[in-house]
Amino acid sequence: MLRLEGLEAAYGVSQVLFGITLGVDFGQMVTLLGRNGMGKTTTVRAVMGIVPVRAGRVSFDGRGC
Repeated sequence: MLRLEGLEAAYGVSQVLFGITLGVDFGQMVTLLGRNGMGKTTTVRAVMGIVPVRAGRVSFDGRGC
């Protein structure tokens, strides 16, 4: 249902996501875990379109976002 493939994002010249690949199928529940500064919030913001994606692809239900 939700697919991230090679997702990369940055704030200005500071790259913070490096090639995230993740899949969440219908009916699944997932969480992002990690210490401070690991990119959890940036990943969610990139999926939502708040942070521009530099490389990779976000798709939902087979449609690119």
